[in-house]
Amino acid sequence: MNTNLLYVPLRQSRPIDMGSELREVIRKDYFQTPSSFEPDLMRISNARNKITLLTNETISQKSEILLKEYYVYLLAVMKKFSDGCVEFGWYGTLTYGPSGPTKSRSLKVELWNIVFQLGSFYSQMALQESRFTDDGLKNACALFQQAAGCFEYICQLVKRETDQSSNSLAIPRDFYGDTVLCLKFLMLAQAQETIWQKALGNTTLKDTVIARLSMSTSDLYGQALEYGNRSDYIKLEWINHIGVKKFHFKAAAYYRMSIVSQDSFEYGEQVALLRVASSSCDSALKYKKYVTQLVVEDLRGLNQTIKDVLRGAEKDNDLVYIKPVPVEKDLKPIAAVSMVKATVPSDLETPVETRKSLFNDLLPYIVIQVAQAFRERQDKYIYERFVEPIQALNNMLVKFITERGLPASIDALQQSENLPDSIIQHSQEILAFGGTDIIEDSITEINKLSMECQQLIDHCNGRLTLDAKEEDMMRQRHGREHWNHQTTEVAARALIERIEKMIQYLDQARDGDSCVLTKYYEIKPYLEIYCGGYKPLSEFIPNSDYSKVDKNMSNIITDLRNAVNQVSVLEEQRKRFLSQVELKAREHNILPSVIEEFKSKQNEMYDENGNVNERSFEVVYDKHIKLFSKEMKFMESTKSTQISLENDIDTLNSRFISDYNTRSSDSQVKRKEALQLLEAVYSKYLEVISNLSEGSKFYNDFLVKGNGVLSECEDYLNQRRLESRELELTISKLLRKEVEEETRATSVGAPITKPGIWSPDQGIKFD
Repeated sequence: MNTNLLYVPLRQSRPIDMGSELREVIRKDYFQTPSSFEPDLMRISNARNKITLLTNETISQKSEILLKEYYVYLLAVMKKFSDGCVEFGWYGTLTYGPSGPTKSRSLKVELWNIVFQLGSFYSQMALQESRFTDDGLKNACALFQQAAGCFEYICQLVKRETDQSSNSLAIPRDFYGDTVLCLKFLMLAQAQETIWQKALGNTTLKDTVIARLSMSTSDLYGQALEYGNRSDYIKLEWINHIGVKKFHFKAAAYYRMSIVSQDSFEYGEQVALLRVASSSCDSALKYKKYVTQLVVEDLRGLNQTIKDVLRGAEKDNDLVYIKPVPVEKDLKPIAAVSMVKATVPSDLETPVETRKSLFNDLLPYIVIQVAQAFRERQDKYIYERFVEPIQALNNMLVKFITERGLPASIDALQQSENLPDSIIQHSQEILAFGGTDIIEDSITEINKLSMECQQLIDHCNGRLTLDAKEEDMMRQRHGREHWNHQTTEVAARALIERIEKMIQYLDQARDGDSCVLTKYYEIKPYLEIYCGGYKPLSEFIPNSDYSKVDKNMSNIITDLRNAVNQVSVLEEQRKRFLSQVELKAREHNILPSVIEEFKSKQNEMYDENGNVNERSFEVVYDKHIKLFSKEMKFMESTKSTQISLENDIDTLNSRFISDYNTRSSDSQVKRKEALQLLEAVYSKYLEVISNLSEGSKFYNDFLVKGNGVLSECEDYLNQRRLESRELELTISKLLRKEVEEETRATSVGAPITKPGIWSPDQGIKFD
């Protein structure tokens, strides 16, 4: 390869069994058998592993075929699978030795890496072309432009992702703008240089044209230098190489224009142009350290030529022509003419036909995802429209009955000695729930979950505290003037706010736990009576005197008891209703409807970017949810029934109380109070059970979401450490540059007066 131009080295990655990973994804998330896609899984694995074996030493035309084949396969995979289905790792190669690996669970990032590999391939193939033939230079120019196009395409893809994506995709830092743009303009500059070299061989071209080509080459190298200096991944050898090239071609441009001025008899302008060319050579020589010998020798040859011509031109102008010499700012700028542009390979942007060659019969993951999302929406719909309202209605009904002392007041009058059926039923239900044991176990579980949540918060805070300590240490080591890394308070502001909210939620939950515990311990002695069975209940509920009631009172009691019994009937009816709704939801799976919609309107389902449009399936959900129209009518009916029942009970109970208060004995009042207390305990028991269930759900959800925050904290800490290492490299790089600048400044020094040459500050001497 030619050594006066640069190529972009291939990135490195280790082989993975991609087919196996995709096979597992199909098995877990798709309603299709992985064995149906075995040939495709093997092809994607083989294609991926082949591209990991490519090296800078063995690159050839076959490499392009392998890279593009895998690129097309990736596009097919991206259509069918979620972006985060496989984790990939890549080593960067722009710095001193491989860096990384940078791991990313993203098919998009994998695609960017392949585009980068193609850019590297084109840059290396360009250097394999002959620099001594027109065809070789022409081919090299085209290849460099394609390399630039690949890096330009990466910029477009990354920008598209950052503009469209609401989630934070971990973009490799060496894919950020400054680094990739430096590579793009470096490739364009080298493409322009081949055109300039081809122009040199054309004896009919005017010096003006060659000067304009040279100036464009210098400008492109200048843009590469600007981005390279801002990047943490462009090494010093490349920076110096690009710097030499920038000023070399600027000098060449002004040298050519000086020839034009000489031919036009503009001798003063000729001297001015040569001085700019000479100054540009001096600037280029400041970058010569770590630059290849061929590039430096080429520069020295140009520098010597310019210096020699400049001395002759100055002498001729001083002694013969005596033309005024303009300063550089008064010279007419050289109009650069660029003959190159970044050319994105057409088969990167539109490989449409071959995209269907892999996983043709596999449903796109977005279809499965939409069906799952609809199922979750359906479950939420059922809970919000049926389960939650019925629970609320039942709770209101129980509270209504309990507040009126029913059925305890009529049991105290009707059953003066025996245990009422309602109390026996409550006792059986409490024992079926698990009595006090289930509450004690739930309290133990909630305390454990609460501690785990606190530990989770401590771990999150620990990651940020560790980052703050490491930041302070690095700031002390390098000094505040060099260490311009954001403090933890600034960089982690969003995470800190989320952790503070987590702490608030946990404090509120603990306050709620305390209230539930208080409620439980208030009713615990009476729950033990319930759990003890017949004997403890009989001992707790006092017998009352038998009181004969008249026919009118007997009718009121009968009607009131029948109305109260209707409460149990209504609750049982609702219980059966919810079971039927759940069964109906299971029997009517929405997935087949989503699949049918996709297959029937497949061509209409894709947006302009080739992605399945999720909104296209909304009509399926709207139609599916209408299956529960009948159930919605039941909800209105059962609500009306409850209102009517409560009115009846209220009326009958008022009549009962007015008559009961005039004839009740002390023993009956005591029996009624005991029964009402047990009824209230039963109601509170159900509340405690419900509260503990909600508390357990809260803590489990807290742990799931909190682990997500912890993962973000760990990613944040790892990213900050990576940034710190990069910043240390940058600081080291800057210090090396400062030392070099000082060395260059001292090497220029004052000009040495040669013997025999008069200097104005010496006066005139006669020997």
